[in-house]
Amino acid sequence: MRQYALIAVFLVGACANADALDARMKPMVGATEPALIAAMGRTPDTSTESAPGVKQLQWRWQRTYAIPDRMLGYTYAGGAIQPIPNTPEGMVRDECVAEWTVAQGVATSFRSQGNNCTIAAAELAQR
Repeated sequence: MRQYALIAVFLVGACANADALDARMKPMVGATEPALIAAMGRTPDTSTESAPGVKQLQWRWQRTYAIPDRMLGYTYAGGAIQPIPNTPEGMVRDECVAEWTVAQGVATSFRSQGNNCTIAAAELAQR
């Protein structure tokens, strides 16, 4: 039962991550491409044209940092609690990608994915 409670907490945290960014981006639907870029605060990291008049614009946020051994979490593995092993580099990478579809110069839809979109939501909140 404890396993299910831990999974539920993790899923709620992951959804809250995406929800915060989605709440920031939802009012931008219907904006022109220049207004969207201004609202996002910087030019997109990648831009592709998937069809005539339809663009996919992507913004990426990445943060890499080291975590000391004493901050490592623990995992429940087969009835025994074991520390999560160190990675060879001892580094953690937080990432988030926000992708917009712009059709005929108007932002029509968006999606976001990543393990830490709170950094993106915080950046957009400052705009």
